[in-house]
Amino acid sequence: MNDDQDQVPAEQRLFDAVAQWNAETGYGTTDLIDAACLALSEGLDSPSLRDLGGASPKDSMFDLKEMVDNTLDELKIAQPGTLRQGHVIARGGGTTRRLGTDMIQFEVAEAPDESGGGFQLLVYVNGAEMTAAGAGLGMDPYDVLVPNNLLVATAEAHKIPIARCECGVYGCGSTDVTIVRDGDLVHWDWLLEAPMNRGATFPAADYDNEVDRLGSSHGWETPDRTAGRLILRDVDRQALLAYRLVPSWVANDRRNAAVFRVALQIGDDYQVFIDFPWEDRTPLELARYVCHTLSHAPRTWAATWHAIQPSISEAPKIAGRKWKPAHF
Repeated sequence: MNDDQDQVPAEQRLFDAVAQWNAETGYGTTDLIDAACLALSEGLDSPSLRDLGGASPKDSMFDLKEMVDNTLDELKIAQPGTLRQGHVIARGGGTTRRLGTDMIQFEVAEAPDESGGGFQLLVYVNGAEMTAAGAGLGMDPYDVLVPNNLLVATAEAHKIPIARCECGVYGCGSTDVTIVRDGDLVHWDWLLEAPMNRGATFPAADYDNEVDRLGSSHGWETPDRTAGRLILRDVDRQALLAYRLVPSWVANDRRNAAVFRVALQIGDDYQVFIDFPWEDRTPLELARYVCHTLSHAPRTWAATWHAIQPSISEAPKIAGRKWKPAHF
């Protein structure tokens, strides 16, 4: 994955060691001093770098911090946290854009039954799969592609989830990525459980083509997934929000595949479920039926409700006569 350390400038390796060092707890102090010694052996030199290379992990963190700051200043190496996304430390100091030498490919695959089943979005960088190397399992395609394709790169950096724990829950284990367009390049930088020890940079044209291909490729979808995508894409979210309702998930009822269930949420107070029989409808027909139903006032729905907070015993204020408590 282009991780050949011989191609990484000594300045970058020293920067990385400083970035991983915690001056308050002392974590990484030995690695920091070793990195200073390695930098000296590779030809870098400055008065403070020599002091840092001869320091001891037992030295005062205050003194070490002063050595580090002076070393970075003398070698014209940026302080951690100040690098523009997609930039790296250049040989001789200063910064430069990462080269766009990486390749990306996406694939939707079935998620293992032990992870809850369903589907996962796999991410390959230079042929190596990232989600397994990160938190363990790719995100559900709905979480990344619907209603908007979050992989689309813009000039304004944005963060998205890219992997979840093998148990199927994002947050139990998590890998995020920050995506930004930088002219003819697209930069990815990993957060939380990073699958590789550097960010990735792609030629923008190649990246855009792959993201477009993924967004228009629906051959993996089962009928309920197609209906769900269309519903999440087309439902009038603003109309629902007027009642504090937000779409939560959509899927076939796990107990009865002839019924499609839409789950909504009212803040942290209630879950609301509306069931729709397939009745030989196509996914498009079902999606239109669902969206049409949800465009009407909630009091007209035949819905069930569940209080998230144990202290709540009454139905939501928006409930109609056909609303009933949910039973699991």
